[in-house]
Amino acid sequence: MSGGRGPQRGGATPSGADAGRAAEPTTTELLAVVAGRLDERLPEIVRDMRDHLATRIDDLGGDPLLVEMLQSSIEGNVATICHVLANDIGIESLQPTTAAVEYAVRLAQRDVSLGALTRAYYLGQSMLLRLALDEVEHLDVSESARMEVVRGVAETIHRYIDWILQYVSTVHDTERRRWWSARATLNASTVLKVLRGDEVGEKAFAGATSYELAGSHLALISWVDGEPDNEAQQRMDTVIRRIAGLLRSPRPPLTSAADGATAWAWIAGAGHRIDDVTRAGIDDLVASSGGIRVAFGLPGSGTEGFRRSHEQAATARLIALGTRRYARAATVGYDDPDVAVLALLTKDPAATRAWIAETLGTLAAPGSAAQQIRDTLRVYYATGENHTRTATELGLHRNTVRQRVARFQSECAGRSTDPLEIALALRVHEALREGG
Repeated sequence: MSGGRGPQRGGATPSGADAGRAAEPTTTELLAVVAGRLDERLPEIVRDMRDHLATRIDDLGGDPLLVEMLQSSIEGNVATICHVLANDIGIESLQPTTAAVEYAVRLAQRDVSLGALTRAYYLGQSMLLRLALDEVEHLDVSESARMEVVRGVAETIHRYIDWILQYVSTVHDTERRRWWSARATLNASTVLKVLRGDEVGEKAFAGATSYELAGSHLALISWVDGEPDNEAQQRMDTVIRRIAGLLRSPRPPLTSAADGATAWAWIAGAGHRIDDVTRAGIDDLVASSGGIRVAFGLPGSGTEGFRRSHEQAATARLIALGTRRYARAATVGYDDPDVAVLALLTKDPAATRAWIAETLGTLAAPGSAAQQIRDTLRVYYATGENHTRTATELGLHRNTVRQRVARFQSECAGRSTDPLEIALALRVHEALREGG
């Protein structure tokens, strides 16, 4: 291989105990076998690696968009390594995958350190090497041939990671310097210090941002639903300023770019929760803004309120991105129905799905029959377990309601029958994107 896997690419020369064996495949051929087996498992490998990295490196997880980009980057890198192993391609002839480059750019825009990106690559390297060596162990070849394959796998993976890290590190550094320069006028560094809990005096903050930390604030997060175009940032800025106008803010909002497709903002003087009429106006404004979405927190006062309202807006955005109920909503507020509860339950999605399955049993499965009974049970528990009111509200015969409730109760043997727990499981099941 032009990439330099070693001088014994033709396979080991058998000697001693191996002399009687039939001619074995060459190292090149065996590497192709290992690559093929890894490629067959690509979706599983990518999923496991994504979950591992997102949990082991805090800066890389949390945001569904970042996790999605992480997955695409992993898939591109692993697929490329398999291609190199299978086809004896030199590392120097490769081009970095678009997903890997875009992920490095986005991390730089989010102020995620190069160290976090580097650690992610080395953790991924370790996982892939272990999986590849497991496949080598399953080869029916001599020990000497196996050792040659191990050397080839290890050298290829190590050389690829070294090469791609040099490339994405340069991309990250270039973008970080460019992005910080571009958003300097937005005083994002000062905002980030406050959000991190650093000591920033109110006078110093006002001097840097022309925004007062004293008083009340309502935090917003605006983002582009889909690929941002050249006008996306301008549209987000316009939407935020119009929302401030609808809320009758006495001062211009403070807006800071989180990245090319996301803006953080605070509206001064919003000391009360948004009323229904104003909320309807905001919804209409955002819905007509050309792919812009907005999440917002609750009003807060002073530095702590500035910080807490932003945390709530970030929570509302996660629910907007990660649940079926709010997947198409132009705006999502922290005090919207079920948002705070869903935020608590979706911090561990796997555990939440397991709890729903344990609570609802077969009714957690997809299909119209299960959906029909879930719809009946939701109204049944909402009406205080009243068969007559449930039948009236759903336009059903009372016996139909009784039969559906009885069917569910008959399946509850050994499970919780707490009405509050069942009602909550039904609501969360309906709201989550994975719901049936």
